[in-house]
Amino acid sequence: MERLVGSVEEIKFRNDENGWTALVLDSDGDPVTVCGTLPPVTPGDCLELDGEFIIHPRFGTQFKATRASVAQPHTVYGIIRFLGSGLIEGVGEKTAARIVDKFGDKAIEIIEREPDKLAQVKGISVAKARKISEQFDALRNQREAIMFLTGYGISVNLALKLYNVYGAATVATVKTNPYILIEDVGGVGFLTADKIAQSMGIAALSEFRMRAGLLHALKTSCEKEGNTYLTRERLFDDAKKLLCEYDDDLLDKALDSLLVARKVVIPFESAVMTEGIYRTEKAVAVKMVRRVDGAGAVLPDVGAIIDRFENSNAITLHEAQRDAVIKAVASGASVITGGPGTGKTTIINCILFVLDALNLSATLLAPTGRAAKRITEGCGREASTIHRAVLGLDEGAKFATNAVVVDEFSMVDIFLFKMLLDKMDDSTKLIVVGDADQLPSVGAGNVLRDLIDSGLVPVTRLSFIYRQAQTSRIAVSAHEINAGRMPELGARDGDFFFFRMRTPQEIADMTVELATTRVTGFCGIEPSRIQVIAALKNGVCGVHSLNARLQAALNGNAQKKSVVGDITFATGDRVMHTVNNYDIEWSRGGVTGNGVFNGDIGIVSHIFETGEIEVEFEDGRRVTYAGDTKRQLILSYAVTVHKSQGCEFDCIVMPIVAGSPVIMTRNLLYTAITRAKKMAVLVGDEYNVKRMVDNNYVAERFSALKIFIDDAKSGMLKLYGDD
Repeated sequence: MERLVGSVEEIKFRNDENGWTALVLDSDGDPVTVCGTLPPVTPGDCLELDGEFIIHPRFGTQFKATRASVAQPHTVYGIIRFLGSGLIEGVGEKTAARIVDKFGDKAIEIIEREPDKLAQVKGISVAKARKISEQFDALRNQREAIMFLTGYGISVNLALKLYNVYGAATVATVKTNPYILIEDVGGVGFLTADKIAQSMGIAALSEFRMRAGLLHALKTSCEKEGNTYLTRERLFDDAKKLLCEYDDDLLDKALDSLLVARKVVIPFESAVMTEGIYRTEKAVAVKMVRRVDGAGAVLPDVGAIIDRFENSNAITLHEAQRDAVIKAVASGASVITGGPGTGKTTIINCILFVLDALNLSATLLAPTGRAAKRITEGCGREASTIHRAVLGLDEGAKFATNAVVVDEFSMVDIFLFKMLLDKMDDSTKLIVVGDADQLPSVGAGNVLRDLIDSGLVPVTRLSFIYRQAQTSRIAVSAHEINAGRMPELGARDGDFFFFRMRTPQEIADMTVELATTRVTGFCGIEPSRIQVIAALKNGVCGVHSLNARLQAALNGNAQKKSVVGDITFATGDRVMHTVNNYDIEWSRGGVTGNGVFNGDIGIVSHIFETGEIEVEFEDGRRVTYAGDTKRQLILSYAVTVHKSQGCEFDCIVMPIVAGSPVIMTRNLLYTAITRAKKMAVLVGDEYNVKRMVDNNYVAERFSALKIFIDDAKSGMLKLYGDD
C-alpha cells in the first residue's frame, strides 16, 4: 500500500452515482493520474490517498486509490482554485482571487468563522457573504458525512442518499443509532447497519438492534417471498434467525416501539405489516369496491353485437367465452382466467369489438414489454406496459378511456395495481385477463388470486380448449401438467419435445447445443428467438452457469466488455433489467423519458471506455448504465421461470434436474411451458419430470387484499345499505 498527497489540478471524469473519479493530482509538482471511488472533490482540494500504482493498457501509469481523505487547501493558489471551482454559488475565479488578495491564506478561516468580513471584498454584500459561508458549511458537512459513511463500506452513491435524508445531522444520527438507516433509507440492509453498530460498540442485545431485525425480516419477506404481512410468530422466528443474539422481552418492546412510531401496523389478529404496504393494500381494496359499485351497468344488445363478431370472424364462441364478454362489458370490474389455448386473446378481441360498437373507448395494457407486444399483435391495436402508460400521464391526470384491459394479470403485484387504479376513474371498467394457475407475481401480493377468491367481481374460468389449440402439443401438454398428468414425452413431431439425458452435465450440454445450433437447424428459429428457462440459479443447469456458456457460444467474439461483480457484459449480449427504476433516463428517436422496469429485455449496444453500458431495449429505448445501476442488469440468454413470466418466446428450452420440492413444482413447470409460442423443449430425466408433475406444492403467500376487500364491502353496506 502506497500513500500519495497532493492537490487536485483537473477532474477528467466523475460518476456521481458511484463516486468513480479520474483526476490529475499535483504531487510535489508532478502530475499524477488518479482513479478510484472518491468523495466529491474539486480543483484545489488537498487529497491524501492510499492505494497503488498500476499500468493501464491504454492510459499508462495511474494511481488506483482505495482510500481518500480531503483536507482544506492551504496554499494561496489552492484556495483560489477551490473557491473558484463553481461549487459555491456566486463565487467564480475572479471573486475567489479578490477574496484571497484580501485575506491571503486565512481566506478559508474567514469564511468559516467571520463571514461578515467578506463584505470588505468588492462585489460581496453582507447577505452574499453569509450565503457563501452557509454554502461552504453545507459542502464541508456533506464531505465529512460521506467520508464517515464510506469508511464503513457504504458506497458514495448511498452515502449521498443518506445525506439527502439527514443533512448536517447525518453523522450524529448514524452514530446514535445506525439501525435507523434501515427504517428511513432504501438500500441499507441489516448487515450493513449491524457492521456499523458493532464498530461503534453498540450492544448486540440493544432494543435498537431488535427493532431493526424485526423490520428487516418483514421487508425481506415482502421483497423476496412476496408476502404483504407476516404472522407475529413467523416474524419473530425470521428475526431471531437474522439476529442470532436476541432477547424475547426486547423483541416485544421493539415491536411495540415500531407500532407507536407507525413503522408497522397490526391490521387484524396476529398479522404484522409495514405501514407502506398496509396503506397500499387497503387503498386497493377500497378502490376496487368503489369501482364495482360505480362502473357497472347493463348494456343493451350486447348479445347481438357478439353475434356480429362471430359472423365477421367466422367463429363460434364457447358458452363460457361468450359469458366472459358479457360480464366484462356489463361490470365495473371482471376477471377472465384460463390456460393456453382457451381463447383469451379472442375474448379480448370480442370485448374490444363490443366496446367499439357501443362507442366506448378502451386502453390495452400488460405488465411487461413482451406481453404488451404480444397483445398488440394479437388484437391489432397498440398496447402499452402499465408502467409506461401510468408514467406517461401528467400529475393528477387519469386515463381518458371507458375501459382498461390488462393482460397477463398474474404478474401484477400490489404496488403496480395501486399505480394503475390511482390513474383510473371509478367509472372506468377494469377487465383483467390472466392465468391463475401460473406462478404469482414476483413482487408483493397475490392480487389475481385474491380478486378471484374475494367474490367481489364476476369471474369467468375458461377450460374449453379451442380446436386450433388442440393440435398444439404445447397447449395440450400444459393442460395435462396442470391437471397432474404426465404429458406425452415420446413424440418426434409437433411443437413439444423431450430429450432424455441423465446427468446434470449431459443435460446442460444438450441445453446449450439445442439453444445455439440444433433448434435453428431443425426448424429455422434463430438463436435470438430461443430462450433457455431454468428452475434454478446455481449448479451446472442453473442460469448463472448456462448464461456463461451461452454467452461464450453466441457472443464469444465481442471485443468491448465491462465487468460488473461476477458478470462480464459485452456488446451484443442479451440482458434483462431486474428492478423497477423510475428515475433512470432513456432516449428513443430524439424523445427522452424516465423509467425502466423489472423484466425489460434488451441488447447491449455499446460499452464505453469508462465501463458504462448502453442497452437498447426491445421497444427502441436506449439507456446508459453507470455505477451501481449496472448491477440492475443480468445476462438473459438463460433466465429463471419467475423472470420469464409475462414473456412469450418462439422457443423455450428447459433443463429438468433434481431439486428441492419447494422449487421443482408442477406450477413452475406449467408456467415455463406456457411461455413457448412455437416450440417447447424439455431436457432431462422422465423421473424428474414426473416428480414435478406430481408435486402440487404451492408456497403459502401471506396477502391481505381479500380480507381488506371484505372489510371495505362491509363498510360500504353499513354506509349505504344493501339496496
